[in-house]
Formats: sequence, C-alpha cells, structure tokens
Amino acid sequence: MKKEFSQIRQNLCKECFWSQSDCLLTVGGAPLEILKQYIETQGQNEWEVMTMLLNQKYEIFPTEAQKEVLDRWLQYCRQTYNSALLDKERKYKQNKENYDRYDMQRQLTLDKNTYPFLKEMPSQPLQEVFARLKKAFENFFRKDAKYPKQKKYKDYTSMTFPQFGIKRNGKHRYAMSFSNNGKLYNTKLGEIDILLHRPLEGTIKQLILKRQGKRWYAIFCVERQVAPSDIDTNRSIGIDVGLHKYAVLSNGSEFENPRFLRGKEKRLKKAQRKLSKKRKGSVSFIKQVERVRKLHEKVANQRRDFLHKLSYNLAKEYSVIVVENLNIRNMVRNRKLSKSISDAGWGMFRNMLAYKCENHGGVLIKVEPKYTSQDCSFCGNRVKKSLSIRTHICTKCGTVLDRDYNASRNILQKGLEELLATN
Repeated sequence: MKKEFSQIRQNLCKECFWSQSDCLLTVGGAPLEILKQYIETQGQNEWEVMTMLLNQKYEIFPTEAQKEVLDRWLQYCRQTYNSALLDKERKYKQNKENYDRYDMQRQLTLDKNTYPFLKEMPSQPLQEVFARLKKAFENFFRKDAKYPKQKKYKDYTSMTFPQFGIKRNGKHRYAMSFSNNGKLYNTKLGEIDILLHRPLEGTIKQLILKRQGKRWYAIFCVERQVAPSDIDTNRSIGIDVGLHKYAVLSNGSEFENPRFLRGKEKRLKKAQRKLSKKRKGSVSFIKQVERVRKLHEKVANQRRDFLHKLSYNLAKEYSVIVVENLNIRNMVRNRKLSKSISDAGWGMFRNMLAYKCENHGGVLIKVEPKYTSQDCSFCGNRVKKSLSIRTHICTKCGTVLDRDYNASRNILQKGLEELLATN
C-alpha cells in the first residue's frame, strides 16, 4: 500500500479518520476500499505490534572433516582475540592510546597479508571477535565482570555469523545459509546436517555455532513479533526463591529444590579423585577428563530443563510476576552457602522469566529484597528474625505464617505498588 500510494500519508490531514458516517475522499487515485483498509491497519502495524529477539538452539552433526575445519576456525578466532587484547594493553601502557574495535579491524586486514591462513575462514566471525572484546571491557568498567583475560582452548567455544541466508538480490548467499534440502550450508564446509526439532519462528538475524564437549550446536537469533496483551493485575504472583524450597508463591504453592549438583556430588568426587591420580596429558587422563565433563554437563542440562519448564508454566499462567532483585554475586561469597546458591541457578531462572513474560505479553517486576522476610504481610509490623527461624510470628496482629510464604506476599505487594507508580 505504501509503495503504490506513497502520497496518501502526505496528503491526508491529521484530523481525517474513517468511520461509516463520514465520506473520505481518496487521494492519488487510490480506491476507497484500499484507503479504508490502509487507515484501519495503521494503529495495529505501528503501535500494537512489538518485536523481540529470541535464541533457538538446535544440534548439528558435522562430519569428522567438518569438525576439524570448525575447530581450526575457532582457534583462529581465539588467537585473534588474544592478539587484539595484547595490542590494546600494549598501546595503552605505551601511549595511553585508545585502541578501539575499528583499529583492530584495520590491523586484521594487515594480518591477513602476513598470515594467509586467516583467509581460509569467513571474515565476519573474525570481525565479531572484536565486538566480544569491546563488550568484555564494557562489562569490566561497569563492574559486572572481571578484567578480560587470555582465552584458552576450553574458554573459546563459539563463533558468530552476524548475517544469515540469501542476500537481497536473491542470487548470492551470506557465509551461512540453508541449502535447498534444509541443511546448513557454507561454501567451504559444504552441507551440515541439523536436527530442526521445532520450527524457526521469526526472521533470522544471526547464527552462532557452538562446541559443547564433542557436540556441536547452531543457535539462531530470531526476531519475532509479539502482540502485547493488557496487563491483568488479577493474574499477578509474587515469588520468593530459596534453598530449602526452590520457590514459594504468594498463592501458597511451593516447588521443591531438586539439588541436582548435590545428587551427583558423590560420583563427581569419585571421578575427580581418579583424575587427580593420573599423569597429566596421558591417554587415561584425557579419558577421565571427558568423564568428569559429562557429569558436569548432565547436571547443567538437568538444571536448565527444570528452570525452563518452571519459568514457562509461570509466564504462561500469570500476567504480572514479581521477584526479588537479588545480588547473587555478593551472596555466593558466603563459603557455606555458595555451592547451594550456584546449584539453584536463581540468576538463570530470573533471566528465563524475563524473556518468557515478554513473549507471553506479561511483565516481570524486580523489587528490592530489603525486609521482605522481616515485615508482616498483614499489618506491616517488622519482626526481626535470623535465617534459622523458618516461621513468621507477628507480635502485633498475631499472624503465624511460613517465612517464605510471608516473604512472597510482601514481594507481590511491593511489585504491585511499583507497577501502580510507574503507570
């Protein structure tokens, strides 16, 4: 419509609108029915429809030759990262010079003439390395991460292709695309088998190829349209996460803490004890490292599966979800509780809730955790108690509640007050 009748938006007065009782003259030779449809769809297209970015992960099955090439490309990316980090540090120490991403890309062009093997792989993953380094320094200056360090083989496990598919001219492909039979395709790698266990929903913006142990995965970043629904405060819930019980909701529901790491702890101790007795670099040492890695991967997969299912069900059922904005980085400094807190995965759970609430048209509210366990959820009286006391007994109104249930009610109340203030 906009291409055929681009003059409509310019010629129509802002006060004009379509209704059954009014007659709106067409402009630019556009038929009346098309003009009506154009006006009626403007609000929906420009204001009601929102987009969000989501990652969808699929396992790929490269051949042994393709695995060697992918591993070699990862090593090129890792070496480029380490080299750029050293150059940045050296230039700053010598001349206080800011060595930014674009300087690194110019140096990469010179390096390709010196080291021709860098031309073997696509240029975009190598250039994206500098974006990672820039982000690492930004996180360091915000005090969200430690100072960037040199990456070892086990630390650098993925490479990013910022563009995917067929170019706009319809004739040429980007570095990675789908072949005609639905497989991943690269001119130097050929076709790679992929298990598309669910459809790709949205427009593919970028692709990440990731190595996990001996397996390889393709992670597609897709842009998806989300139609926001009206926020219904009657479908609101407060969540208090903990270690004794994983989550207690403000409606009284409880979810037990699965403690996946604790369940595999004996097997991990035994496997790591065997590993410590083997000569480093030997064949038996490498085999035992693989056994330990598989145990850790099993625990991580179990935890991720549990959190995905729990967060999905909560985001689907409730329109407003309120959680505490916990400073987990400081909490894990407690040596007695650090392993249990890390095993719980509160930060991962909160991140999953955030994007799933947005996807379902809801909202996630983070409130300060101050005094949520101390204040009475009925009268507001502050009753101080240690962590060992698991029951809330109000000395003012006589309310007796489970400590976590009382905290979840306070969390919900704080979140609704914050939502009312912002709106």
